[in-house]
Amino acid sequence: MSRALVIQLARLGDLIQTLPAITALAQRHGFAALDLLCAAPLAPVARWFPGIDRVIEWDGASWRRYAEQWRSGGVRSLDEARRSMDELLDPRYDVVFNLNQHPRAILVAHLAGREVVGAGETGPLSSDLPPWGRYLRGVARNRRGNRIHLADAFCGLCGVTPPAVVPRLTVPQKPVPLDLDAVGSSTGVWVAVIVGAGAPERCMPIAVWIDWITSFLDGCPTGGVVLVGSGTERERAAAIQDGLPPVCLSRIWDACGRTDLQQLVVLLARCTWVIGADTGPLHLAASVGTKVMGWYVARARVHETGPYGEGHWIWQADRNPPQTWPVRESLTLLASLEAEAASPEVDGWSLWTSRFDRWGTFYVTPGADDNAPEREEAWNACSIGFPLGKDRPVAQSF
Repeated sequence: MSRALVIQLARLGDLIQTLPAITALAQRHGFAALDLLCAAPLAPVARWFPGIDRVIEWDGASWRRYAEQWRSGGVRSLDEARRSMDELLDPRYDVVFNLNQHPRAILVAHLAGREVVGAGETGPLSSDLPPWGRYLRGVARNRRGNRIHLADAFCGLCGVTPPAVVPRLTVPQKPVPLDLDAVGSSTGVWVAVIVGAGAPERCMPIAVWIDWITSFLDGCPTGGVVLVGSGTERERAAAIQDGLPPVCLSRIWDACGRTDLQQLVVLLARCTWVIGADTGPLHLAASVGTKVMGWYVARARVHETGPYGEGHWIWQADRNPPQTWPVRESLTLLASLEAEAASPEVDGWSLWTSRFDRWGTFYVTPGADDNAPEREEAWNACSIGFPLGKDRPVAQSF
């Protein structure tokens, strides 16, 4: 049996959305080993991916240093780069599935394996892209018309159709800081609030968070709120707490900058809901089975990067920046036991909920059952070389 490597060097959200492709590859190709190359800071989460045998850490800072030294005439940096590459790629793989169109990922893919599937499969110096690569490039240039989820496009890029069941990330058994151990320990609605986002234009205003949290705790006596964010977002978390009524503070747990990625997985899995912008922790929450409500603004598009799976909700802004925010309407939706029947309308926003079928995840307006026939058309157009609905026979080529 062959050995395979998946390359995903992008950020946390993209890594999490690689899970369906990894799941489909592991289930359908019977590899002797299926490894994953990802950014070193994300390796702790990647090690809990079902189906992955080994996680190889890509030290982006070291490779940037090698490049800068080489441009300055440093021959020694080339020797260091070669040694580092030999360690990463020993032994070589039979097939490499590359999900990144960046030249470095394409070069690594060809150095790592005998066959490349995905970005760069036509050659390390070729500018040609496979059909799914061209599709993704088109999505990046014109974001409005797409209905194929990014995670499912990753499946297509690997030559497999989406898995039959929504994959889940394994939740590690890892202790969290003592004061955060109370999260999820009592009955009630526990909501993790993601206070920031990777891009500033996607961040919800602090005043909106203050209004939302105050209204939620006032209307839900058994509710608790966990503030989630990186160390750089501690000031945002502090500003939010400074604006809350004192009576609310006893029901706030501030986890910003206080957990590693594995501990963050534990906290998100303990919550009833997670709410925030289109950012890595939002997708991380969906991957462990927690229900998600996202507020998508700027370049974030629900059909491409909505949380993967069923039962998630997204408020999509129709303009940027939004003139108003659906605070009351989102609370009504959150509190409703019959969420499917709730269809609040907010000027400047549209509401979407997620479904799952043979072509993966898609979003519809509440009460609708439109799975967008163009999704099947896209699969038909991009699945050149293997029949519609069938996986590409990669492992049979050796």
